Amino acid sequence: MKIGDIHRFLFSTLRGRLILGVAGVHAVMMTLFVVDLTARQRAMLLEHQEEAAHTLAETLSTSAASWLTAYDIAGLQELVEVQRRYPDLIFVILADKDGRILAHTDQSRRGQLLLDLSREARRTVISRSPVLVDVAVPALLGDRHVGWARVGIGQKTAEKKLTEIIRNGALYALAAIVIGAFIAWRMGRRITMRLYAVQETISRVHAGDSHARSPILGSDEAALLAREFNAMLDVLDAQSVTLARSETKYRLLLQNIRVAVIVHGPDTLILMSNSMAQTLLGLNEEQMRGKETLDPAWRFLRADGSLMPLAEYPVNRALNERRPILDLIVGVQGRDRGAVIWTLVNASPQFDEHGEITEVIVTFVDITERKKAEKKIIELNEVLEDRVKERTAELEKKTDELEKVNSLFVGRELRMIELKARIRELEKIHNEQ
Repeated sequence: MKIGDIHRFLFSTLRGRLILGVAGVHAVMMTLFVVDLTARQRAMLLEHQEEAAHTLAETLSTSAASWLTAYDIAGLQELVEVQRRYPDLIFVILADKDGRILAHTDQSRRGQLLLDLSREARRTVISRSPVLVDVAVPALLGDRHVGWARVGIGQKTAEKKLTEIIRNGALYALAAIVIGAFIAWRMGRRITMRLYAVQETISRVHAGDSHARSPILGSDEAALLAREFNAMLDVLDAQSVTLARSETKYRLLLQNIRVAVIVHGPDTLILMSNSMAQTLLGLNEEQMRGKETLDPAWRFLRADGSLMPLAEYPVNRALNERRPILDLIVGVQGRDRGAVIWTLVNASPQFDEHGEITEVIVTFVDITERKKAEKKIIELNEVLEDRVKERTAELEKKTDELEKVNSLFVGRELRMIELKARIRELEKIHNEQ
């Protein structure tokens, strides 16, 4: 196993973190226990060492008091030599009341003066450490101070015992850490095995097995999680069935509606289309999916028959203007550049909860027949206008001829009236004559 795998196991998995946590707690607790035990043992040993030094010094001061008074150097030295068998003894000194050494375990120091003695005749601790406990006790003969007994004791034997205690404590701590880690591993394995069962179910569902469930029994947290997860899968299954039915119904409606529908993404790529749209553009669904608005497979024309620029395409206008584009007349010409199919187009952008356009639904209604009918009506209007003009010209000509005839008839009548008036005048003249 590689270092990276070990690190990932200890810090990235529940089992590893549980083992690491328990082992860490045991390590801290046992370390504190060993340190406390060692400190207590060291303090106890030092206290025992000091008591032993005092006891030995008191005994020597009592035994050597008379010999110090008599300055019996040989007897004092013999008394000192006897103490060599005392455990961990470093030195024994017998001195007169002025501090001059009369007997010493190191005889070469005989006759030297002790400068660190107390000026008063009382028991004095000169040094107190694990290395050396140095005690000086006054030798009294009655009430008279006659000298000093000084003892130095080390802790070699005690240090060995203390080292053994520390070593044993460390072994116990290590054993506690190993046992705790093993127990944590067992506990973590039991917990994570149930969690891994849920994870396996998740993997099966992710692989497409929608009927997979977690068969975990019990009343612990893992079982509760498994039950909740199974309930969630049941709800998702029911929702998937409902969604599938709704999608099937939607697709059937989309395919059977007598309107061409194309759904564009926000990048104008075609996401979906129905059969009417495929018939309109002369492509199947696979050919249309993923195509952009500007594609050589088709081109759009304005209502006047001129080529429509890309910016005026309904989907682009809906994306740019962020509003529905309604009742736009667009001519659609396929890749064969044959007959133009005229359509009435509506483009409706769809927004998400953040106000971003997710898709644009474009519908095409075939109005080619209506466009042809309108063209025929226009042509008929033009013919009628031409005929009206012709009839108007004919009427104008007839009117001119009538006016000429009328002018002739009117002139004749006027001449008849004048003639009749002249006849009447002539008759009147004739009658007068």
